[in-house]
Order: sequence, then C-alpha cells, then structure tokens
Amino acid sequence: MTSSDNILSVSDITRAVQHTLEDSFGSVVVRGEISNFVNHSSGHRYFSLKDSNAQLKAVMWRSSPLRFTPANGMSVIARGKVTMYAPQGAVQLECRSLEPLGAGDLQLAFEALKRELYERGWFDAAYKKPLPRYPTKIGVATSPTGAAVRDVIATLARRMPAAEVVVRPTLVQGDGAAEDIARAIAELNATDCDVLIVGRGGGSIEDLWAFNTEIVAEAIFSSVKPIISAVGHEIDFTIADFVADVRAATPTAAAEIAVRDQNELWSTLQGTEAYLHRTMEQRFAMLRQRITFLSGNSALPRFPDELHRRQQRVDDYQTRMNTTLPRIIQQKTQRLDALALHLASLHPYAPLNKGFALLEHGGRILAASDNLNTGDTVKIIRKQDRSEAHIQNVEKA
Repeated sequence: MTSSDNILSVSDITRAVQHTLEDSFGSVVVRGEISNFVNHSSGHRYFSLKDSNAQLKAVMWRSSPLRFTPANGMSVIARGKVTMYAPQGAVQLECRSLEPLGAGDLQLAFEALKRELYERGWFDAAYKKPLPRYPTKIGVATSPTGAAVRDVIATLARRMPAAEVVVRPTLVQGDGAAEDIARAIAELNATDCDVLIVGRGGGSIEDLWAFNTEIVAEAIFSSVKPIISAVGHEIDFTIADFVADVRAATPTAAAEIAVRDQNELWSTLQGTEAYLHRTMEQRFAMLRQRITFLSGNSALPRFPDELHRRQQRVDDYQTRMNTTLPRIIQQKTQRLDALALHLASLHPYAPLNKGFALLEHGGRILAASDNLNTGDTVKIIRKQDRSEAHIQNVEKA
C-alpha cells in the first residue's frame, strides 16, 4: 500500500452502490411469490419475493396502505424502488404498493385474513349485537346508483313506511372503496340510526374485494350500532359477513330482516284487541254471576243497593273500554300515517318529484356545503333522465 492509494470505508462503498442502484432502476414493478413474510410489531412488513431462479428481499413500511393479508406462496405485483440496506449489505425492494396477482391469490388473501380475524375472536357470537325489534331509523351504506339501494329503499317502504331511511352514498369497489365504506360506517354511527345495512349487489371476487379488507372489518367490529351485512348474492361470502352482527343473503333480504312487516304488526294488534275483548267479557260474566249469587243469598238481604252499584260500575267499565280502545287505535293509525309522510319527504330522491334536479360528483350526491372546481364532471339527475355536465367556471357566493 502506498500513500497514493485511495482508501474507502465500507460505508463509502455501500453508499455508492445504493446510489447506483437507485439511479439505475428508478421506480420498478416486480412480479414474484411471497416467502418468509413477517408482520413486525412496529407495523413494517418484511418478506422476500422469489421466482424459479432468484429471490429479492423486500420491505413495506407501515405508512404504505395494504388492503389484503399477504400469505407465503402468494403471487403478487410489487411497486417500489431498488435500494440497499447498508447494515447488512443487502439489496432490497422498498414497496410502495402490493396487490395479489389473480383471483386465486385473492382467495388466499381472503382465507389468510379470515383465519387471522377468527383467531382474534372477531367472529365470536359474544360480540354480535341484537337487532332492534322496532327500528324507527335505518342507516344504509352503499352505492347511490346501484340496484342495491333501490331494492333496500323499496323493501323498507313496503314493509314499514313509517321508518326513516338515511342513505350514506359510498364507493363499493375500486381504489378508495374500502376506506370510504369504513368512513360511512363511522358517520352513520354518529347518527341516531337504530340499525345499519352495509353492502352492495353481486359481482366477482375482485368487485367485492373492498368488503374483504381489514379496514372494513375493523369498522364493522367497532360499530356501536348493530350492522346487517348484505354483500352480493346468496352464494357470496365476504369477511364483512363474518364480522357483522347479522348476514343477509342479498340487500333485499337485509331490508326484510331490518324491519317487521307493518301488516304483521296490524294483525298482531288486532289479535291483541280481540284477546282483550274476550278476556274482559269473560271477567264481566264471572263478576255478574258472582253478583247474582250474592244478591240472591238470603244472608245478604241488606246489600241489594250495594250490589246494584257494583253492577253499574261493571257496566261503566265495559262502556269505557268500548270507547277507549278504538280511540287508541285511531291515534296509533294517525301516528303511523304521519311517520309515513315524513319518511317520504326524507327520501334521497324526493326533490325529483317536485321538479328539482340533483347533482352527483365522485359517486355521491352533492350537498350544499360541497365544493366544485373548474374542470369537474358532474352528473345531473332528473326524474325523467340522467345527463353529464362539465364545470367551466366556479364563482363563490
């Protein structure tokens, strides 16, 4: 070694290699099979990606969202950058996103999350909340434009028109759907709804995947309101179905579970009324027999006036009963009619029947407080048609 030799430290070499790797590759998309997956207590995920000829260490920081539960042997697509972990001198892939490669891998992710949540106890019957017997307000989290919301609203209106329906429009598939569903559940929990219906219509496992995510499962498990899961068709099962308090085969079935049929209630009320009449008549008959017996008893000749007064009291009770019950029934009927009218006025599409139009942007109906920007595309919903418009200028009031 001479004084002219350029002596480099190990850190100098690894830093130079790191810079060379990052400059050479930039952002990459890697296909591989997961092995040695570790979900560290810090929240970071460590694993390897391999194919038939090589393997590459990988890390995914806890700040990067992960919408499924990875499992060893699962084929995935990873997006990120190639770098070097200097303490070990190892090349690794820093993943920004990770997604299953195909339906088979989605099924593996489904089974992995299902097993994990089962072990946490999230499916246990002890955590299932009972549904209210007579709910007066039902919250619905689903797409505002799909068949599911129409079926749910129509079924609730037919079975119990006095019940109020609160629809929180939400994305049900694609990017951001799982997060939007979780927010919808949290927002409906802040209302005075008695029970929530969360779901969508049928589709492929990819279409339903938002309901197979941990963020939605956690929102359902943490809900203080009882939740009916109504995802897809009868043959479809999602993680949301296992965590929810009640699973319905379809959105229509969820609406039927949520409320009792008003015709059944009327039948029950009429049966109760008839039972009260029979019971009171039997009681009156027994009292009359007793009074007749006592009035004819030779040991009680000095009580005829008192017996007559008692007979008059019995007749008075019967008269009051015959006039009071119909009035109570009439009052309840008027109350139900008033609630039905109130419900109709709160229907999300009620303004359409008055000649108004609704604006929809980003998959949800616009509220007065929502902002629009130049270049946005909105859908104009009228009773007779649907159309689209582009915002060319926005002037603040």
